[in-house]
Amino acid sequence: MKKEVLSVMMVMGLVTTSIFAKGPAKKQPVAGMVWYNFADTFITAVRNTVAAEAKTGTIKVIATDSQNDIATQANNINAVLAKKIDFICINNISPNDSASMIQKAKERNIPILFVNCTSPTEDELNSYDKAYHISSAAEQSGAIQGKVVSKYWKASPKADRNGNGKLDYIMLVGMQGNYDSQMRTEKSIEEVNAEGIQTNCLQQMLCNWQRGEAMNQVASILAAKGKDLDAVFANNDDMALGAIEALKAAGYFGNGPYIPVVGVDATKVGVQAIQDGTMLATSLNNPVTLGKTMYKVLTLFNENKPITTENVGQKVTGKHIWLNYVAITKDNIQDAAY
Repeated sequence: MKKEVLSVMMVMGLVTTSIFAKGPAKKQPVAGMVWYNFADTFITAVRNTVAAEAKTGTIKVIATDSQNDIATQANNINAVLAKKIDFICINNISPNDSASMIQKAKERNIPILFVNCTSPTEDELNSYDKAYHISSAAEQSGAIQGKVVSKYWKASPKADRNGNGKLDYIMLVGMQGNYDSQMRTEKSIEEVNAEGIQTNCLQQMLCNWQRGEAMNQVASILAAKGKDLDAVFANNDDMALGAIEALKAAGYFGNGPYIPVVGVDATKVGVQAIQDGTMLATSLNNPVTLGKTMYKVLTLFNENKPITTENVGQKVTGKHIWLNYVAITKDNIQDAAY
């Protein structure tokens, strides 16, 4: 096409923009998120926070539900990796498979974040420079439970319901082999004992973080040993609420005997139970803070910036990003707002 003709066509607006079009737009980075269970109240709050961040952020998010099943989780990981994602976040329920998950991410040269779950070993994390673990310090939440129950025991003359001089309790465990479950289970009772209080475990029950399972199991133990029960420790709020439902059905609270129940997470329904007087306390593991921290770390990776305490806004030690727990009781219930 001669210069003169082209100039005329340009003036007349007859030349299509495709002649002058730029190259293809840069692909938006995508983070695949593999959650252990969408039905979990705390996880729902975290997911919603991440989704809200993505609406105004630079990274798109896709989420999958593993329905608390290891095989489903494995399928979900493979499915999101097949989409050629740029990052992967795993709310892992199979700590024995952490090494293989890291290897898959390493082969694709994408960052991998283990979120709110048992951490991979230090050797596993250090095998790949883009592998990190984001969680709260689970031992803190257990210690908070122990301190609150100890304070109640010492201040309440009728706390020892059978008069045996020991705090008789039941423990509702979230998941076998899970680090958070283990720390909350152990540290809560260690803290009570450190306060000089003798303890007796009436029953330790695996409830898989689920409210319904906790309700059924507590109802069973109440029928057998209810008269001896002094306290209920639960690894999360959902199980604590299940225990409260069973206790209510058995005539506790209201005009009946009071049993202190403690949970973890400070979910909205858990905090409401504190307001209602049926849950003594919970430990705030703020899902909004966790969700925002996850998205912040992904953004730092996307911008090739280092993962440091200053950049993240949370404590970073090695390959771990730690969020602090806060004790929530009726006295500071406003601190649980998020």
